[in-house]
Amino acid sequence: MRSQYIDSYYQATINALPEQPELEQQIEADVCIIGGGMTGLNAAIELRQKGFSVVVLESRRLAWGGSGRNGGQCLVGYCLGLREVDETYGPEWGKQLWDLSCEAVDIARERIETFNIDCDFQQGYIELALKKSQEEELKSWYDLKQTRYDYPSASWWEKEQIQQVAHTDRYLGGLFDSNSAHMHPLNYTLGLASAAMSLGASVFENTPATKIEKGNPHIIHTPKGRVKAKQVLLACNAYLDGLNRKAQSVVLPVASYIAVTEQLGDSQPISNMMAMSDLNNSLDYYCPTPDGRILFGGVNHPFNGEYSDSAERLRQRMITVFPQLKDVKMEYHWGGLFAVTRSYMPQIDHLGNDIYVAHGYTGHGVGLTNIAGKVIAEAMSGTAERFDVFAKIKHGWIPTPEVLRKPALAMAIWKARIEDSFDLEVKSLIQYE
Repeated sequence: MRSQYIDSYYQATINALPEQPELEQQIEADVCIIGGGMTGLNAAIELRQKGFSVVVLESRRLAWGGSGRNGGQCLVGYCLGLREVDETYGPEWGKQLWDLSCEAVDIARERIETFNIDCDFQQGYIELALKKSQEEELKSWYDLKQTRYDYPSASWWEKEQIQQVAHTDRYLGGLFDSNSAHMHPLNYTLGLASAAMSLGASVFENTPATKIEKGNPHIIHTPKGRVKAKQVLLACNAYLDGLNRKAQSVVLPVASYIAVTEQLGDSQPISNMMAMSDLNNSLDYYCPTPDGRILFGGVNHPFNGEYSDSAERLRQRMITVFPQLKDVKMEYHWGGLFAVTRSYMPQIDHLGNDIYVAHGYTGHGVGLTNIAGKVIAEAMSGTAERFDVFAKIKHGWIPTPEVLRKPALAMAIWKARIEDSFDLEVKSLIQYE
C-alpha cells in the first residue's frame, strides 16, 4: 500500500506535488541520498549545482517524517545552549559553529527566494525564562551575542514588553531574535523537492532502502530496484530503521506532539507573529499561523507512545500560557519522531567508505538541515574544511537494541521533568560527554 501524509494542519494546507514513481530498475548515480526530507533535499540541490548526478530514495512520501510534521521553527543556534557550546568547544570552535548556524537560516531564506517557495516564512522568535536561573542563562547568551559573537539581531525583552506583544504574564523575560523564523515545514520541504528535481535530481517515493552493499561503487538495494553510487548520504534522522548501526548508535528517536487551535479571530494573543518557546527541558513551543490560529507543541511520551489525551494535554499547557484561551478548541493534532544525540549537537559526519550521515538535530533541524546539505556537498566534492567543524564533534553512544533504547529514553524524559520541576540548573536532557 502506498504511503500518504498523516492528518495534520500542514497536510490540510499543503502545496502538493505530483507523486513521484517507485524505483523499479537498476540505475547509477554519483551520489545516492537515502531520505527525502530537509537534509536529503538540501544536499540534492547543492550536489546538482556542483554537477553531481543524484538519486534520492524516500521510503514513503517526500517530507513524510519529521520534515513535514515539526513545529516549523527555523532557528539560529543549537539545542545545546550558547554558553555551553562556547564552554564545551572553546571560543574559536564555538564561534565557527555559531556562524554556520547563522548561515543555515540565511540559506533557508535564499532557497525560498530563489525557488519561489510558498511556505509562510515569518521572521521573529523569542526564547523565554520561566524562572530566575533561566533568566540568568538567557542573559549570558545575550552577553555573548552582543560581544564576541557580534550578533546584532538579538535583544533582551523584559516581562512588560512580552506582555504587550504576546499577552501573557507567565515569563520573567526573554531573548528575542529578529533573524530566526518559523514556517510551514511541509511546504518548505516540498519546495526543496521541486527545486532539486528542476535541477535534475532523480527522486523516488515509496522506495525504502533495505540494504547498503558496500563496495566501489556501493549498491543500495530497494524492494524493486537497485542504485549503484560512488557516495551515499544517510538522511533519515529518526527513521534509520536499522539501515546503519554505527549511525543509529548516535541518535535516539523521541516522539513529540503538536496541536493547532481553531481560528481565533480577535482573540489571537501574539500580535507580532513571532515564534516562542520556553527554556525548560520539556519545553513548550508555539507560534501563530497565517490564518489566525496557534500551533502549540511540547508533549513527550516516556516510551515514544501517545497519550490518549495528547491534544487535551497540549490545550491545558497552552491555557497555562494564555488563560484567556480557556474555551478554545483544538482542531488538529498529530505526532512524529525527531532524533536527539547525547551531545545535543547534530551528527554531520563521514562514516567511512564514502558514506556520510547528517541527523540528530535535536529539535533544530528546520534550520540546520540547510547547512548540513551544503557542507556535505562540499565534502563530497573534496573541500571538507567546514564539514570538519561538525565532523569533529564527539557524540556519546546510545544502545541500538530496542529493549535498551526505550528505558534510556524514559530515564532522559523523567530526568528532564525532575529538573524542570525543581528549578535545577539548565542542562541537556541526556548528559553529554
